[in-house]
Formats: sequence, C-alpha cells, structure tokens
Amino acid sequence: MSSLSFSAAQGVTGKKVLILKNVDAWNFDTNEVVLTELGVSYDVMTADQLNSLTTSDLINTYDMILIASDQNQQFYDDLGPQMLKLEEFVKAGKVLQVHAANWGWHGGLWTTSLPGGVSITRGYSNYDYIVKNGSWLYSNYASHGYLINVPADAEIVTVQGDGTTPDYTKPSTIIYSLGRGRVLVSGLTFEYSVRYGGPEWKAFLKELIVDNLEYSKKKEEKPEAVQKSFNYVIWNFFYYRQYQKATERFNLLYSSPEAGELDNETLELALFHKTLAEQYYAKAEENGPIFRNLNSIKVFINLRKAYFYVRDAVGVLEESMG
Repeated sequence: MSSLSFSAAQGVTGKKVLILKNVDAWNFDTNEVVLTELGVSYDVMTADQLNSLTTSDLINTYDMILIASDQNQQFYDDLGPQMLKLEEFVKAGKVLQVHAANWGWHGGLWTTSLPGGVSITRGYSNYDYIVKNGSWLYSNYASHGYLINVPADAEIVTVQGDGTTPDYTKPSTIIYSLGRGRVLVSGLTFEYSVRYGGPEWKAFLKELIVDNLEYSKKKEEKPEAVQKSFNYVIWNFFYYRQYQKATERFNLLYSSPEAGELDNETLELALFHKTLAEQYYAKAEENGPIFRNLNSIKVFINLRKAYFYVRDAVGVLEESMG
C-alpha cells in the first residue's frame, strides 16, 4: 500500500477552483472537503450553469476547473457541447482536472472525448500503481477505466494492475500539456476511495491538486524575468552530458548478470522509464541535432525530462540490485 504523506504548500490559498458537477460523486462531496482542508477557495456549478459563463469569464476568475466523477447523464449531455470552451481555458495557461470515472452510481456516460482527444474506456481495477513512487492504491474498484488516445508526451501518473504487476498498457491517470496550460485526466474513483480506501487516497488527491495549482501559479510569472538570467546553452549541454552518462550506466546495469536475476515487474518498470526518456530525447532532436540548438527552450524542456526519466530507470535497477 502507499505511504504517501502530504503537507500543504504555500501559495495555493490564493487560488480559486471551479468544481463542475450536477450531483455528488457516489454521494460524497470529497472534492469540496479536500479543497477546504487545503485552504483553497472554490465555486460549485452544474454543467448547465456553465453555459452562463464565457471563456473570458472562466479565465479571469479561476485557476483550475475540476470535473467530478460519477455524474448523471444530463451533466455529460450539457457539458459535451462546451468542451471547446474548456479547451480554450486550458490553452490560456490554466488547468483542467478531470475525474473521468463514470459507470458509477448516477449512471452517466461521457458523450464526447476530452480536450486533446483523450477518452476513457471501461475497465475496472481494484489496484492502481503510482509510477512515480512505485506504490499501490487499493479500493473496491480503485479505477473504473483506463485512458486511450493518450498524447505522446503525456506523463503517465498511474496505471492499472493486479497489486503485484503494473499494466503499462492501461494508464489510469495522465497529465499532458495543451497550449500554455495542462490537463489531468484520471479514471480513479477519487471521491469514493478517499472516503473508503484509506488515508493514502486523500494524500494523493491533495498532491495532484496542489501540483496543478502551483503549475498555474508558475504560468503567471513573467517569463522575461526568468529568461534574462537563464543560459539555455549551458543547461542544455549539462543535461545532454548527464543523459549520455545515465544512458551508459543503464545499458551497463541492464546487460549485467545481476539484471538477469531481477523479476519481470522491476525490468518492465526500468524499461518503461527508459522508453519515456528516449521519447523525450527524440522530441529534443525534432529540429535537428541538439548541438545545433543548444539555445532552444524546447530542447531544454525535453532534454531535461529525458535525463530525469533515464535517471529514474537507472535508479530502479540500482535499488533492486542493492
């Protein structure tokens, strides 16, 4: 089981969230409880009431929109035609957190895909694996589905599994960029499982919400003030060298006799991180060799992520080998 702990970060108390729902998911007001504990201001609105607000209204009022799980069909019918408005909200530098688990007590089903074309497909799981820290979340139906049409550069946060082996073909929580903002989509049953699944569920939900609100805060900072003192050439060269060293270390460990004694779950996790690293490295090279684009912010963003993922891959092997 997960041993997540959480302490509220400074700065999120000045944020404001809009919760969209027609009914309480599984009859629990979990999202309101969590936001109140975090000291975050929020409004609650039905999907039909959302029609009264323009995109500008949303952008000027809220930092994040949170769509609750398990709604009635009227909610999804009313929300579908407004999905473009939510996309524009995100592209303006805001955050959309979608609790996409339907097939719940209130019987509603999504009628449209989510921003970026992501969809959820039905598939129940009692266990979901948190990729970042290698722990499991358990509940009586921890997730109601996994996500498809996942963007290539999405961060995989959780995947379904059996409590022993994660299934990386069934991502249940992802985070991806859209314009200047970000979208989090999850098939986890947050509202139900925070109530019945143990304290690790509330800690995990708080972590995701705070991370999203802090992302929104960073987007409000003036980029000019950061770029004046930031040398992309130096940092891109640094991350290039670190990526190469970590890749060499991974290849050495993975081909060692000790690796042959590791279980499949460990090897799959290491390869999962390594594959993500290679994908981000390829994105860093989309406009040509890295050494020709050392002053590029795009190279910096992707190369940095590539290094972190290959570093994590090395860490998985080193920790398992002792």
